[in-house]
Amino acid sequence: MTRSYWLAGSLLLLAALAWLEAPQLWALATLDDSLGDAFAAFAIARGLNATISVLQSSTVDLQVFQISVGEALDPANDMIERFSWVMFAATGSLALQKLLLGISASTVIKTLVSGACVLAAALVALRARVGQSAALKLALAGIFLRFAVLLVALASGLASEAFLDEPRQATMSQLETTEERLSEIADDQISNQEQAQNWWEKLKGSLSHLVGDPVASVVDGFDAITDKVVDLTMIFITQTILFPLGFLYLLYRLGGRLFGQARLGGRFERRRLPPRE
Repeated sequence: MTRSYWLAGSLLLLAALAWLEAPQLWALATLDDSLGDAFAAFAIARGLNATISVLQSSTVDLQVFQISVGEALDPANDMIERFSWVMFAATGSLALQKLLLGISASTVIKTLVSGACVLAAALVALRARVGQSAALKLALAGIFLRFAVLLVALASGLASEAFLDEPRQATMSQLETTEERLSEIADDQISNQEQAQNWWEKLKGSLSHLVGDPVASVVDGFDAITDKVVDLTMIFITQTILFPLGFLYLLYRLGGRLFGQARLGGRFERRRLPPRE
């Protein structure tokens, strides 16, 4: 089988695959799972932000001097606020991918892609001298439009499952536990010295699972929370931005290389054809 017939068969196969629903449903499920994780992380961040804001309004009397808790919690609160914006951007990226995936699966796009592929396959199989290059370019553009977001979503989902799921779940679980414990403390707002001292002990206890026991200061505890937030930020940036952009670039380069080689092969074969009488 010559390269021309191989290319024509591949184009016809892609024209049929454009209407296949199973990969589309799989990609949608992958994006929905990622959106669920992003919403959960965003909710944890907003909960931590609200709880720390309540705790910042308190002053703790340590018998010798008083400290403002807000000063100790400012760095952690700022970091969590920035993390909330990162999660908002990550959620927007996933929502955009889902929107583009729906557009690429529309009947209009499928029809255009199938028609372009069938036309290009016919011209390649017939070794037409006129219109083949333009038809191949049109088919390539249609294939990229139909399958790029689909393949990127599937590849990103598989990569995230292989490399990011376990550390993300562990980090989110630790932050969620901390957020729940701090919420219980914030609900018990103190108003006198004895209650403040109890608050201080509860706060140190709530952070002991992150920094060890005993806890030297509340700053050490919230430094540990900041480290977890930084880890989770990098995980979601990688999952929702770096992975999709990287796979999209690789797909673009691979598609261009494959079709470039196919076109060169077709031109070479046409040159070898004997002249018509």
